[in-house]
Amino acid sequence: MSITRNWLPKRLADLLVMFQNVGVKIDGYKSILPITAAQVDRIELICAEFIAVYNYVAQSRATTESLVEWRDNIFYGRPTGDAAPAPPTFPTYTAVTDSFIGIITEFREFRELIVASPGYTKAIGEDLMIVAPETEKLLEAETVPSLKISTEAGYKVIAAGSMQGMDAMRIEYQRAGSTTWNIAAFVTKLPAEFTITPATPGEPENGRIRAIFIKKNDEYGSWSPEYAVTVA
Repeated sequence: MSITRNWLPKRLADLLVMFQNVGVKIDGYKSILPITAAQVDRIELICAEFIAVYNYVAQSRATTESLVEWRDNIFYGRPTGDAAPAPPTFPTYTAVTDSFIGIITEFREFRELIVASPGYTKAIGEDLMIVAPETEKLLEAETVPSLKISTEAGYKVIAAGSMQGMDAMRIEYQRAGSTTWNIAAFVTKLPAEFTITPATPGEPENGRIRAIFIKKNDEYGSWSPEYAVTVA
């Protein structure tokens, strides 16, 4: 399977198409993935806000261009002395209810939630337009695991995220106060669950989790961020 570059479109026009598509389709995948109704509502709000802001700015730019034409007609138009036309007016922005800033960052987080969901498939990703083209190769240095880490009783850790088409992932754990990283798990699919052996049995313990991809039995790419955990 090919490794792909950043799935998020770079051109605003392409982003518009993606958000329009996700906004229409995401509710249909609520029970398949599954994701909650509140998460669907938030995703739809993000899509609606992007579309509203994009269209407002596009319409305002078009008005600005029309204003320049209007100005030039006033200055140099013929025949001299004819009544001047009224100037173009800017559109009124209709704000999305409960709109907020940072929608691209939050949508990235929702995208990671979607691809880590039990019912997710590549076909769903392609239908929602949240996967990159297979032909766009990712540089090794840009290949970095992005995980969502949670814990459960019994010193269990759950790592969710995307394998990004890699063969495997090595997950390491470093307990608080130590400088040593120890292998905690070697996984070939996500989400994955593994158990931490505490320094003192029966006592809670703090530490950090990190991961790196494995390709053809060798480390590939860069280390993930370090995730703080408390196991008990």
